[in-house]
Amino acid sequence: MPINDLLSELGILPLRAIAVQSMLLMVAIVLEAMVLRQQLRLGYRTSMQYAATLNLLATSLGWVAFLAIEAVLPLALRSQVISYVLFNRFYINTWHNALPVVVVVVAIAAFFVTYWIKLQGLLWLLQLLGQKPVENTPEAIESDRRQRYERARRAQIEGRQGNSPRALAMLQANAASFTAILVVLLLINQSGVLGW
Repeated sequence: MPINDLLSELGILPLRAIAVQSMLLMVAIVLEAMVLRQQLRLGYRTSMQYAATLNLLATSLGWVAFLAIEAVLPLALRSQVISYVLFNRFYINTWHNALPVVVVVVAIAAFFVTYWIKLQGLLWLLQLLGQKPVENTPEAIESDRRQRYERARRAQIEGRQGNSPRALAMLQANAASFTAILVVLLLINQSGVLGW
């Protein structure tokens, strides 16, 4: 198949969006790896691998969700989304005045959903790599019950104590990467880089 036929079959590719997404993904991976290394006392390579895995997972699920949601949006809002992704501007239509509020609400929701995905991904990753042993023997379950009972009597809940360092580290990493991404996007929009 000649290259011209292939390009005509693909249609419009949002190359600028792909390039910006790749750049932002690299920034997020580096920042989150630094935070995970400091907070969880991981090595350089391990923290970079964890950050890359978690960010690729969150980004992949984010794009799948975006494409699924975009397909069911009302036509006026859908045209706004397509216009912003492809051309970085909004058209004037019935949604034009409500878009700042919609963008802020979506950004806040994206932050918390991304945090939850990354935290669950980190816990699954640690479990898959064998760094969080899970014992399901009757003796281990009974011992665990006794330990939880003793901790509850002292007003220390095991779930908070066990997950707190990872949850806090992931929250800090996610906040650092979202802040950096916001700053980079604002700089890109102000400077007009990439034709914006």
